[in-house]
Amino acid sequence: MRISDLARISGVPLPTIKFYIRERLLPPGRPTARNQAEYGEEHLARLQLIRVLAGIGRLSLSSVRRVLAALDDKGLSLGAQCRATIWALFPDQPEEDAPDVGPARVQVDDFIDRLGWAVDAASPGRDTLAHVLTALQRLDADCDIDVFSEHAESAARIVTHEFRHESAHSATAMAVWNVLSEVAFEAMRRMAQESHLAGCCAASAERPAGA
Repeated sequence: MRISDLARISGVPLPTIKFYIRERLLPPGRPTARNQAEYGEEHLARLQLIRVLAGIGRLSLSSVRRVLAALDDKGLSLGAQCRATIWALFPDQPEEDAPDVGPARVQVDDFIDRLGWAVDAASPGRDTLAHVLTALQRLDADCDIDVFSEHAESAARIVTHEFRHESAHSATAMAVWNVLSEVAFEAMRRMAQESHLAGCCAASAERPAGA
């Protein structure tokens, strides 16, 4: 198909497709003549993946690039490729560490050890959690890593469920599931907060004055 056909079938505007090609997110078509190229189903599938990651998945362009690079690395085993996509989903880290992030890193490492999780020492998850904890401690000096204990228990249960019931037959499928399920969970968590607040407000309104 021509690039105009690719745009029509995919629903992605032609300028956006050309941008993806320039940014090397989408491979160029097979040249057929001067200033002309042919595109196939693999381009259509790639476009759909990019749009999911950058659209409803809300990933930054740099994150999309990292995920695609991991998926394109055919030299990795399935397990290594899946781990690479997991790491790629973490947000960009600050170029310079906060001066007080060191103690939080120690707490995070101890926390992961106590959980018994097999997490690589270089995992960006450790660094992300340390920065989050540092930011919280600036607001509340009494906050420590155990504030995340229930989150960790919930995360472990969710992952066990996912690997038991969700297909992980490819790194692409796992990457898409990770991105979309996180968006869905965030939406449900915020709706749960909204519902909880509504219940609290209703109970407060029903309480007799002076009670």
